[in-house]
Amino acid sequence: MNTTLGLMSAKTAERSHFLPYVEAANEAGFKRLILFAPEDVNLARRKITGYTYQKHKWVRTVQGFPDLIYDIGHYRTIRGYQQAEEIKSFSRLPFVGDWLGNKWVVYQGLKASPEIAEHLVETELLIRAADGISMLEQHKALMLKPVSGESGTGIKRISLRKDMMIIEEDGGVCRGIKVESAGRYLDQLAAKGYMMQPALDLRVNSRNPWDCRALIQKDGLGSWSFTGLVVHVGQTSRLTTHPEHGGQTLEGYPFLAKRFGKEEAKRLYEQIRDLSRQAAEQLELYYNRSFAELGVDLAIGEDQSLYILEVNHKPGKPFMRTKRDLELYLNSIRVPFQYAAYLAHTQAAVIPAAPPWSRDTSGCSRAELIEQIIQDGMAFYRTPYRFGAVPWSIDAFDCSSFMQFIFARNGLLLPRTSRQQSLLGYDVARKNLQRGDLLFFSVHSRTHKKGLERIGHVGIYLGGGRFLHSCKAGGVVVTELSDPYWNRLYIKGRRVIEEDGCS
Repeated sequence: MNTTLGLMSAKTAERSHFLPYVEAANEAGFKRLILFAPEDVNLARRKITGYTYQKHKWVRTVQGFPDLIYDIGHYRTIRGYQQAEEIKSFSRLPFVGDWLGNKWVVYQGLKASPEIAEHLVETELLIRAADGISMLEQHKALMLKPVSGESGTGIKRISLRKDMMIIEEDGGVCRGIKVESAGRYLDQLAAKGYMMQPALDLRVNSRNPWDCRALIQKDGLGSWSFTGLVVHVGQTSRLTTHPEHGGQTLEGYPFLAKRFGKEEAKRLYEQIRDLSRQAAEQLELYYNRSFAELGVDLAIGEDQSLYILEVNHKPGKPFMRTKRDLELYLNSIRVPFQYAAYLAHTQAAVIPAAPPWSRDTSGCSRAELIEQIIQDGMAFYRTPYRFGAVPWSIDAFDCSSFMQFIFARNGLLLPRTSRQQSLLGYDVARKNLQRGDLLFFSVHSRTHKKGLERIGHVGIYLGGGRFLHSCKAGGVVVTELSDPYWNRLYIKGRRVIEEDGCS
């Protein structure tokens, strides 16, 4: 196979860590593997400055684009993430698998399946402090998770104790604030992008938190295969189990057998395998995209109830390594290369920006259509902003691509730009705005222009003086129309959904 595979990573300094990947690429039949980081790519010249492994050493090299790219990078800086996004959006670069959205988007995708929804922990967005206080009063203890967090960072546990709200953070940090002061704290978290779940008490011997990581990957036939299961056990002082924070990784089945007995462990193992495959298939259906591998994190209650906590599109391979089972770790590296070889042979590599699937909305009422559009929009809460986003991309939106996307999913095609969209429907006075109306604003670079050329931003009205939009400050967010910045730039509202139906 005369094919070059690119291995994109956040960092390439510790190249000895990538030797198992070189071996896996050779076994899969690739002629060459080039290791590089996003900053090593010159899109204009279509060149990559990276490393190849030749005669038992890494050699710096400059070459053209590879035939396929396998992205394993965990980008912890905004710059690194943006560079990776630019490369991924470049139409001439096919990837082995696509990316998932943030945790809230993934939750919405899983929730769309009734069978999987039974295994999800109730999850809500923290948009206003009142949302958090209401849910806290109902459940007494909540886990607050960053919508775009990684490696368990930023997670907090809050609970009520008399007239105090107790805040626990990873590493044993614990403090209390008066309930009447909780609103300000929750509003600060809401501004950063958080979601809320009832706290599940999942600990070993009431001390160490634990959960399961199931790894499911596409194999050499292009089918989902269950690679294996491990258990992550966190430190006593931690809220999370992530091995980066000092936790340990144990073999999955032996741990379950010791805790629940052999027969129950066998049943749980098989259920986890089947549920992980269902989750992978459901997310591909929801996103209308193809993925190469997914890490499914699950929790098991004392009554053997199974919960999906989250799904990751870049499951860290070192965290599949246990002291006794080196083969599981090596297989977790080999299988994606076998899938990459399958893509190379069939020329079926993923090129992003496929149009979204569209629902049949012919039988719904206008109100039902509006609710579905808004629900779809809220599903992408905190998805990053990128000016000039690729049409139909779900990794990042600008204001008009976001409107175009959520309307298209419900059978309504809008033009690409906010100015073109402002020509649809008819004007609505601000006092008469209704849920589902499009709102149009100027931007500072256009306030001096006249007529259509003044328009530079669009959002959808939610009612109650709030609107949903994608903007530079936070990505997809909900904003008060009375906000001084947007109030000053507001131009008009347009009703674009027909009064008499869904056409």
